[in-house]
Amino acid sequence: MNVFFVDADDVIVSALIDRPQCSDWPKVLDEAARCLRVSRVIGTQQTAFSKAFTVHRRGEFLAIPVGVSMGGGQVKPGNLVHQVYARRRIAQSILRNRAIRRIAGYQSSAFAFVAPKLFRRYSTDLSALFEHHKELKWNFDNSIFPAASFNCGPQSASIQHFDHNNLSFGLCALTPLGNFDWTKGGHLVLHSLKLVVEFPPGTTALLPSAAVEHSNIPVQAGEDRMSMAQYAAGGLFRWVAYGFKTASSLSSTAAGRARKVAVDRGVDERWEDGLHLYSTLDSLAGDYDIGS
Repeated sequence: MNVFFVDADDVIVSALIDRPQCSDWPKVLDEAARCLRVSRVIGTQQTAFSKAFTVHRRGEFLAIPVGVSMGGGQVKPGNLVHQVYARRRIAQSILRNRAIRRIAGYQSSAFAFVAPKLFRRYSTDLSALFEHHKELKWNFDNSIFPAASFNCGPQSASIQHFDHNNLSFGLCALTPLGNFDWTKGGHLVLHSLKLVVEFPPGTTALLPSAAVEHSNIPVQAGEDRMSMAQYAAGGLFRWVAYGFKTASSLSSTAAGRARKVAVDRGVDERWEDGLHLYSTLDSLAGDYDIGS
C-alpha cells in the first residue's frame, strides 16, 4: 500500500511507495541485499575502505557514494572518483548489478509518481548539465538521480540528520534491504514531521532530506539491514542556473552579477518556487500532464 504524507494544505511532502507487484521482485531484493553484503565483506577483506566510509555523520555503517556531485570546494560538477583500486572495483560492481539497477529505476519512477512537476525540473536541469559536460557519467540509464549511496551495513541505521548538500526542496529516494523484523526495528523517523513509520525491506521512501530531519530506529541483534539512496546535490542546479559558472566567476562582470541576482532572489522566494513544484492530493492527477 502506498502512503502519502501531506501538510495542512494537502501538499504531498513525503511518501512511502510499496514494492512493485511483479512476481520476481522478492528475488530482486534478495540479490540486491546479497550484492551489498558481499561488497562489504570483500571491502573489509581487502581493506578497501578507510574509517571515513564506516564512521560518519550519518552513523556507523559502510556507505559507498557514487555519481555526480557539486560542493565541498569543487570548482565545477564532477564524477565522484574512488582513488583506491579495490574500492573503485567494488563500486563499479555494485553499479553493474542488475538488481541494483532495477531498484534504481523503480526509485526514479516512484519520484515521478509522487512529484511529477519536481521530477520534470530534475529532468530539464540535469539533462542540460550532462549535455553541457560530456565527461559526466550517469550511474544508471533508467534513473533521473545523478548520485547514489550504497549503505552496506551490517546494520545501516542512520542517526538524526539533514542532508544539507542536497537540493533544498528536492526529494531523496531510500529503499531498505536485508533480513530484519520491520515491525520491531528499521523504522523511518521523520523528526521534522513528528512521524515514526514502519519501513519494510523493498519499500521506497521519498522525502525532502535537506529540509526534513530524519533517522532510522536500529534493528535487532543478529539482523542485517542495508539500504540504497539516490539524490541530487543542490549545487548542480545552481551551476546550471548560473549558466555553468561558479558564483565567483559570475560576479566578475556586470552582466554576470545581474544574472546572479535574478537567479538568487530572496530565500523565501526561492523556497516558494520549490514548493510550487510539489503536488497536492487534488492536483496530482493533473500534474502528470506535461503542460502543467
